[in-house]
Amino acid sequence: MKKDNFDEGTQLEEFVSQEDMARIKTELVSCPDANNSLVGTITALSKNYAKSVLITNSEMIIDEQGLIMDAFIFAAANYVAQAAVNKEFSVLISSKSYFYAPLKMGDILELEAHALFDESSKKRSVKVVGRVKEIKVFETSIQIICTDEHIFKLKRPPTQAVKQEEAPQQTPASNINPEAMAASLLASMGK
Repeated sequence: MKKDNFDEGTQLEEFVSQEDMARIKTELVSCPDANNSLVGTITALSKNYAKSVLITNSEMIIDEQGLIMDAFIFAAANYVAQAAVNKEFSVLISSKSYFYAPLKMGDILELEAHALFDESSKKRSVKVVGRVKEIKVFETSIQIICTDEHIFKLKRPPTQAVKQEEAPQQTPASNINPEAMAASLLASMGK
């Protein structure tokens, strides 16, 4: 069951032309190093919108029946949501997902993402719907935060949380300045 019996590239041409794929690749700034064989391929891209195709393959199978692990469906949804936002530095912060039907080896999942947000907002909401042959099998609402630099390079606000054993002389809560903490957090997010 672990053998692919189709040519992924040939099947992908049914959904997007080579010219459109080349154009999308130059316009897409989000997730540049994503492994498209595991998260799908973006087939349409415009402001606040993206569409993708995930062609299931043998690397996604988790049992003898050819069941596709649901984590690949979610990863594909996250990828198309990131593409709809299309910012260089963005990270998923929450989601609420519904899996209506499982996928099996050979299924082709088409995902459509609509981003709903104000251009000046750091937090973005994206609705993603996934279909196999016009049947809705998945939907999610994803929250993404956009930052001015890579998430690993952001400065973290100073923490006041120290274990009691390590610091018996802790500062009383009344001495903590909430405005300073909020300013520090906002500064770390680039606001």
